[in-house]
Amino acid sequence: MSQQVIHFDFISLNPSAGPDDRSQLLRAAAELSALPQVESLGVIEADAASESDFDLVFYFLLPDFAALEPFGTDSRYIAFLQGSVAPRLKAFAGADVRLEADFHADGNRGACLALMAPEETYDWEVRDALQAWAQGVSPSPAVVGLAVGEKQMYRGVALAFAESLTAAESPEASRFKTTLIGGVVRKLA
Repeated sequence: MSQQVIHFDFISLNPSAGPDDRSQLLRAAAELSALPQVESLGVIEADAASESDFDLVFYFLLPDFAALEPFGTDSRYIAFLQGSVAPRLKAFAGADVRLEADFHADGNRGACLALMAPEETYDWEVRDALQAWAQGVSPSPAVVGLAVGEKQMYRGVALAFAESLTAAESPEASRFKTTLIGGVVRKLA
């Protein structure tokens, strides 16, 4: 098992946010590559044709769980959320997961699935659902992780990357509530 942790920020932009707002948000996020805990970061921007639940998902790769608190409390990250995200925000969700294998984002298309599950759900059930989805979405290896830290809304997340990725669909497991985003990947650091 990897020690790497990914922090996710799922963002729906308010209807008044235009292309300039999106560009400013991407630039502000890219500046967070200067944080000592951030090994890499990127964003998946939802395709207009996809049935994504959010417009953007930023992902921040951290070396391990110990880096999560310093990252989340860094004044530059807080300024990003308050000064760049909040004025353009319609909806927001976050997640922190420990990866089961080291992270490699190869490809210009991506999909991200986050699962919410009843408390009585076992981790292996969440993992199995994420792995089944990841295998059906991408021809290349995907990364799966289960939630770490404080109790979180999402119990796990899967990311799939490829040069050509067909539209991702949520799994048909009625037991889980899902958040899905698929689209163009931009590596910001």
